[in-house]
Amino acid sequence: MYGEEKLNNHYILRYTLTKEFFETFHSLKYHGIELTLPIVRQFHIYIKRFVNANRSNQQYVKRLQKKHKLYTMKDAQRALARIPRRVKNLSNQTQRKTILLPGRFVSFALKQFPSANIVFLVSTKEDEKALQSVVIPSNMKVFNYHASLNKKAIPKSVTQSIVRKANRLLNKQKRHRVFGKKTFRNWFRKLIKKSIKIIATLEELLLNNPIKIIVDHVEIINPGTTLSLLARRFNLPFVNMPQVLIGDRSLIPTRATYYFVWGKLYKEWLIKRGIHPSRIKETGNINFEYQKNNQTMAKQRVCQLMRIPSNHLIITYTTQPFSKSVNQQITNWFTRAVHSSLPLTIVIRPHPYDKLDYSRLFQGKPNIVVAPKTLKLYDLLYNSDIVATISSNTGVEGALLGKALFILQPKIPYHYEHHNNNFNAHLANAKAGPAIYNQRQLASYLSKVIASPTYRDVLRRQSQRFITQTLNPTSTPSVHIRQLMTILVRKR
Repeated sequence: MYGEEKLNNHYILRYTLTKEFFETFHSLKYHGIELTLPIVRQFHIYIKRFVNANRSNQQYVKRLQKKHKLYTMKDAQRALARIPRRVKNLSNQTQRKTILLPGRFVSFALKQFPSANIVFLVSTKEDEKALQSVVIPSNMKVFNYHASLNKKAIPKSVTQSIVRKANRLLNKQKRHRVFGKKTFRNWFRKLIKKSIKIIATLEELLLNNPIKIIVDHVEIINPGTTLSLLARRFNLPFVNMPQVLIGDRSLIPTRATYYFVWGKLYKEWLIKRGIHPSRIKETGNINFEYQKNNQTMAKQRVCQLMRIPSNHLIITYTTQPFSKSVNQQITNWFTRAVHSSLPLTIVIRPHPYDKLDYSRLFQGKPNIVVAPKTLKLYDLLYNSDIVATISSNTGVEGALLGKALFILQPKIPYHYEHHNNNFNAHLANAKAGPAIYNQRQLASYLSKVIASPTYRDVLRRQSQRFITQTLNPTSTPSVHIRQLMTILVRKR
C-alpha cells in the first residue's frame, strides 16, 4: 500500500549496506547502545551516491541479497531492529507520570491533558512555531534538543577511546566498497562522536525527569531514533504516531513499543513489516482532526481573492517536491486540457519546496490560477469541488472534507528519496479517485465532472469509501489517543 513488501534493488542495497554497517561496527557502544544505530538516517544519506551508481548492477545487488538473505521489508525490519538489552525498568517507578511529546502536539496536550505533567521536546521549526503561540502552564515545560545537544560535554578520554577502537575496525575494512573509502572514515569518526552526544543528552533527559511514556511522530531521525532505543533500554513505552504519510524509508528500522496509526490500511501495512497487531492502535490523525474543525473562509471570499467566477467548479492541484520534469508534465496536462470556455478554475497550490514559477507558466490562462501564499490550505481545500494530487497528504485531507479526488499519475523518474518504490501510487492503488495517466485522460475527466453533477457525486462516494479505510471512522482521534496514553501512564 505505502510501498511494496518485496525489496527492489534500491532497498536491497539500502538495507544490506545498513546491515553491514550495524554488524561491522556493533562493538562500538556507549552506555550499552551501538553507536551506529542512532545515525542510521545519516548513513542512508551518505550511501545515496553509491546506491544510485550500483542499483542497476544486477550481479552485485543479487550477491548482496543472497549473502544477507533480505528479500522482504519484514526481513529488513527483523535484521535491522537490533533491540538493546534492558538495564532498568523505569516503568515500575510510581513517581513517573510525565509524558514526553514533540512541541508540535502542544494544542493536543493543552486540550486533552491540561493538568498532566508534560515535557515538550523541541527539535524542529514546527515545534518552535507551535509553542510560540501558546502560554505553557507550570505543570508543563520545554526541552530544546539541539541547544542541549550543543551544550553536552563528553569527556575527551571517552571519545578518544571509542575513536581508537573505531580506527582498528576501519583498518580491517580497507577492501570494502563503502567502508574502505577515506571519505567514509572521516565521516564515520565525526558521526560516532555525535552519536555519543545524542545518547548522553537524551539519556540524561529521561533519567532526570519522571518521564513515563515517550511519543514521537517519526522514528528514523533524531531525537526519535535514539529515544526509541533508550525506551527499550529502560522499559519505557515509546509511541510512534505519524502525522503525515510515511513509507518504508521513514520507518525501517523501527523499535517502537506501540504504533498509533491512522486506520486499517496503515495497520495492514505495518503487519506486513513484522509488527505484531497487538502493538498497533487505529487512532486516526489529530492534526487532521484539529484542521478540519477550524473555522474556514467563506467560498465567496476565496473566489474574490483569486477572481474565480461564482459559477465555476474549483479543482485544486497540490504540487509535491518532485523533479522539475515531473511537475512540468502536470503543468503541460493542465495547459492543454483546460480551455478558457470551460466553467471551471484550476487552483495550483505549490509545495513549499517546489520552485517552479507557476504564475509565469500559466500566463494567458485565465482558468488556471496560483493560490496566494496567504491563503491557508484548509480554506482552499474546504472550498474546492475536487482535489487533485499525485500522492500527497492533501488527498487524504480532501477526502476527509468530503471532496472528490483526481489521482494524477505522471511518469516519475527514479529518485533516491522521493521515488524509490511504488509509494507514489498509493492513492491510485487504494482507488481513492480516478487514476489519470496523461493529458487526454485529464481532459476526459474534466468534461465528465463539468457535464454531470451525478458523476461528481460518484467520485465523492468513491473518496468516502477510501477515507473509511484510511482513517479510523469510529473515534475522535484526540480523545482516543488521550485514553490510550492515560492507560500507558498508569500501567506498571
